[in-house]
Amino acid sequence: MALSRPRTHAAAVALCIAIAGWPSAAGAVVREPGQRVNSVAAPNCTKKGATTIAANRRVRVFMVGKGFGNVYGCRRDADRAYVLGVRGECQNYDEIDDTVVAGNLVALNIQTCGLTSTSSRLRLVSLLSGRVLFGSAPLTTRPVGEAQYDAIRRMVVTAEGRLAWVGVRVERGAVVAAEVRRRAHGSRAGTVLLEGDARIDPRSLRRRGNTASWSTAGATRSARI
Repeated sequence: MALSRPRTHAAAVALCIAIAGWPSAAGAVVREPGQRVNSVAAPNCTKKGATTIAANRRVRVFMVGKGFGNVYGCRRDADRAYVLGVRGECQNYDEIDDTVVAGNLVALNIQTCGLTSTSSRLRLVSLLSGRVLFGSAPLTTRPVGEAQYDAIRRMVVTAEGRLAWVGVRVERGAVVAAEVRRRAHGSRAGTVLLEGDARIDPRSLRRRGNTASWSTAGATRSARI
């Protein structure tokens, strides 16, 4: 899904009018690490009109709505679902751009668009408790120019919570920086840089067991996550 770009004020006003009847995203904010997200009734981990986004034998992440709607995640045997964000519009919303599930966990690539800027962040959420276990920005540094924005292009996760991703910095349509990073192990709240190189293929990240692999300038790299 392509990253939405900032809208003009006129376009934003028109959008607000157009979506007056759309589902509310109130409470659909993916919170900071250590906090819990809100939940709603969802018998047998479903709601009317639900469409699956990602799933395994334990959990399901789904959207309710056509084109725009709330995104939920839950255990398949649960009667409540956690409100993760929305899909279909990032203007002033926490839009779920991508999801990856493993075991009882879901990794979320979240983007938000304002009138003049965009932001992206990663969250790891337990669908057993609704607690946010981990959070990070795409890269180790922040954008410095108005024409720049950061995004997460690919994520991999294990059922034990080992997590890696490719973050990129884009300027006028071109990737000017890219990093492969992983969640730090143990109780440390942080990340580990596996490689930083603008020549990293942003979509090449793969996982086999606890090892991640990716391509840089046509050469395959790998590291334990």
